This record gives sequence, C-alpha cells and structure tokens, in this order.
Amino acid sequence: MKKRSLDAERSAEKRGRGTSSNRVLRTITFVLTPFLMSALLFGVVALAAAKPFAAAKPYVNIVFNNDDNSIKNARTINKYRDDNAPVQKKEVEDGATGEMHTMVYPYYGDKYATLNCEAAGMNDIPVYSGTTNDILAEGAGWYNGSVYIGHVGNVVLAGHNHTYFYNLPKCKKGDEVTLETSYVKQTYMVTDIEIFHEDDQTYVRPTDDDRLTMYTCWNNGMLGMSEYRIAVICELTDREWKEVEE
Repeated sequence: MKKRSLDAERSAEKRGRGTSSNRVLRTITFVLTPFLMSALLFGVVALAAAKPFAAAKPYVNIVFNNDDNSIKNARTINKYRDDNAPVQKKEVEDGATGEMHTMVYPYYGDKYATLNCEAAGMNDIPVYSGTTNDILAEGAGWYNGSVYIGHVGNVVLAGHNHTYFYNLPKCKKGDEVTLETSYVKQTYMVTDIEIFHEDDQTYVRPTDDDRLTMYTCWNNGMLGMSEYRIAVICELTDREWKEVEE
C-alpha cells in the first residue's frame, strides 16, 4: 500500500514537472511568435522597397545632400584643382568634316557633360571628369583613360548600378543617347549590350571608330556586389559643335 502511494506521488510529481515545462514552452512560443512574424514581415517589406529606393536615391541625394566635401555642392569649387586654374581650350579639327572647332578640356573633378537616354529613363545625368568614389556619388564618371568627348575614339563612362546608372540595363538596341558638353553635343545609337568580367578590359580600350561605352556593375537584377559588368555600346550618329565664348 505504501509502495503504491509512493509510486503515485512520484507520478504526480513527474506530471507536475511536465505540466510546468509545457507552460514555459507555451509562454515562450506565445512571446516569440509575434516577434518572429514581425521580423519576417519587415524583411519582406525591406526587400520590396530596396529597388524603388535605389531608383529614387540619386534624386534624393540631389535635394538633400548637404555634404560640404561633395563635388555636387562645390560644382564651381573643384577640390582637385586650384580655383583660379585657367580654362583649357584648344582648336581641334573635326575628323569627319575637317572643320576647326574649339574644345574645352576638363580638369579632374569638373562637371563635364550631361547624359540622356530617355527610352531607358536616364534623364539629365551629370557626368564628371574622373571615376573616384566621391565623383561617382554625384553622377556618372568620364574615364580619363578614354578619349575626350569630341575626339574620334571610345568615350567611356562609368556609374554605380544603385544610383545614376540604375537604369542602364534598360537600354535596348536602337535607343538614342545624347552626351552634351559646353562645346559639343554628340548623339549616339545603342548597338550592343555586353556582359563581361571586371578584369576584362576589352570594352574600355581605345578604338578607331566613334563610340560611347557606358558600363556598371551587373548582378542580374540581384542586390549586392558583383564581379561582372554590363556595357552598353553606342555608335556616333551626329556631332553638333557649339560656339564657345571667349
């Protein structure tokens, strides 16, 4: 009899411990489930908003960027040259017509041109001379290892795929692209789109023909860094020289 009572007590004690453990487990589940669901929902919303924000980011920067060291806020005060540096002008011969025209050569960091490809949603993108990170934060960058705009050869522009060149992959063959400086406006037509490894220099090398090559990081629409690039290659269709003030 005493043995049965002892066994009953032990069974009751085990049931009590099991019930207590179950209560703790239910409490933890009750508390953590809303938290985990909220975290999951936040992650989904963040991913959904990432691309629209990236598309708008360049224009947000233009309005709200107050960094005194930025190229944008010091467009007439270039930290890469003296404020009183002379204008670099030179008479050059148009390779197609043989006529003489004035070119204005930029200093590193200068606002050099404005880029447009309306079909791809690339509107009035500022182009600076140089490709350092601070310059690319303010617009596209003209690679100074390529030819000056107006000379015969390969004009190469680079940009970040999460800011000013976000829409570059939307370019299609046949699209019109314009590149306008203070001394010339050049019109191009997209002819090729290439994907290449970052170590491949094929598309940024000098060429004998008049072309424009624009490139940015390529990760097939995914977020994050990539070792691949997408190049949009265009052929020159028109060159319109401007009168340059003395």
